[in-house]
Amino acid sequence: MTKMAAKKKKTTRKRTTKRRAPVKKVETKSTEPDYMVQVSEPKLVRKDLLESLREVIIFMQGYEKFRRIQEEKVALFTQLKIEVKQLNVLVNDKLRKYLPKGKLRAVTPQNVAEQQQKAAGIGPQVQVVNQPAPTTAPPKQELEDDNLAQLEGQLRDIERQLQGIK
Repeated sequence: MTKMAAKKKKTTRKRTTKRRAPVKKVETKSTEPDYMVQVSEPKLVRKDLLESLREVIIFMQGYEKFRRIQEEKVALFTQLKIEVKQLNVLVNDKLRKYLPKGKLRAVTPQNVAEQQQKAAGIGPQVQVVNQPAPTTAPPKQELEDDNLAQLEGQLRDIERQLQGIK
């Protein structure tokens, strides 16, 4: 082997230069829009826009009212549950101490009639079933019709006011 072969060649690396980040160009925003639109009747567009905004606000107010009512409803139901639990505790623990123990039947109109007959000494008779007299029109339907008529009247008033604006 030769001397050169025995010695390893020493190589040097080229030094890399640090690259600088490219300079970002700051774009200036132009104050003028890139496009223009001509509106033939700006007053009507403004009026339509204001009416739609008014409707959105009315909708939002209704939604807030709905949310408030829902929150009240949840609060009332939780309060009701608490009160029912308290009543059950009172009935089961405290009131049962004062009531006699025994088996009692539920009070129904038939049981009451039978007890009255036994007390009067009257024997078994044919029972008369009370049937309510048929009504021609339920009052609930009349109230709904009245409310509907009121709403239609209010709608007509609003439409007249809108025609007056035009």
